[in-house]
Amino acid sequence: MELTEKERLMLVKKKEIICGATLQTLGMAHDPKNALEIKKNLTTILSELNAIASYSDSKNYDLNQFTKGVNALFDLMSREIQMKIWILSPKAIETTCNYANSVRFDFARKDFKIILPRKIDLSVFKT
Repeated sequence: MELTEKERLMLVKKKEIICGATLQTLGMAHDPKNALEIKKNLTTILSELNAIASYSDSKNYDLNQFTKGVNALFDLMSREIQMKIWILSPKAIETTCNYANSVRFDFARKDFKIILPRKIDLSVFKT
């Protein structure tokens, strides 16, 4: 199914929302007091990515890995706040934001295609 110009513009707008949310999140990443706002922004990013993906052939994307990574990040942030440390979370937040911004989509053909980065590890415990 070919996308209309209105749909294409809406998808570009969603990508801009993702970029804005990641920029805001990166600005808050080093302060644990911002954890709630960071989680809200990452939830918005997930929502926008899933909305974009809904226009694509489901064989062409899999956001499950990204969703699992965000869930693991939420758990890490909660644990670090509980332990009164904030060491691993900022780097994991940066990696997650970069991943979200690296998702591309291709309008060149009749079908809409989502292109996810292949080699990004969202593991927050990687050394």
